[in-house]
Amino acid sequence: MSNLSNEILEKIEKEQIKPTPKWRFLLKDSVVYITFIFNILVGALGISISLYLITNNDVIINQITDLSFIQSLIITIPVFWLVITAFFLFLAYYNFKHTEGGYRWSVAWIFLINIGVSVLIGLMLYFTGVSEKLNDFFYTSIPGYHQIADLRNQVWMRPEQGYLAGEIISIDENESTLQLKDLNNNIWTLTYDLADIKGRVHIIEGTNIKIIGKVDGTNKFFAFEIRPWSGMMYGNQNGMGMMQ
Repeated sequence: MSNLSNEILEKIEKEQIKPTPKWRFLLKDSVVYITFIFNILVGALGISISLYLITNNDVIINQITDLSFIQSLIITIPVFWLVITAFFLFLAYYNFKHTEGGYRWSVAWIFLINIGVSVLIGLMLYFTGVSEKLNDFFYTSIPGYHQIADLRNQVWMRPEQGYLAGEIISIDENESTLQLKDLNNNIWTLTYDLADIKGRVHIIEGTNIKIIGKVDGTNKFFAFEIRPWSGMMYGNQNGMGMMQ
């Protein structure tokens, strides 16, 4: 035993091995814990925005039936956010396993804890309306977001098929017409005198709406029905996030 001790001491002296400072272990543990919490929060964000997109899905809520099965499936399921959620929950599990004492927990329990916490936070973000605001922020800040994450414009930017959406920029109450800037920044003259205006819609400048109707000339649209942009009670009529 003494020989082994001597060999170790000689090796330490020869290679000038120094003990690792305690602060390095504390820093490493802190980074692991911070990364774990960050991954949980991103997972919660993915869950909350997925809930928002599903509950405001026009294929389900508004019974848009003129799409093919594949189109409906793509628009209905927020695949992008579900993948993001799964990825970051896996990272949270991986980091938890590397925390002090994390090895004592089984894989199943770690995943249940991660998913449970993320779902709880995600529900809080959804019911407080934060998920809608974040989704709108991503839409206006991230190029191409509407093509991979929020696909509602694929339903409502089809004027030739009777679907149009945009922001009211001016109103002529005497003629029952308004000027609408659509999601592609085109200006339309919308006639709404015979339209069924849903209860949560206010015909005022700055309001974002969805319209079912028909094209009635060059950049003219005749409205049969006007709906709020956000289909659920937590929606913000005056903030759409799809305006460019």
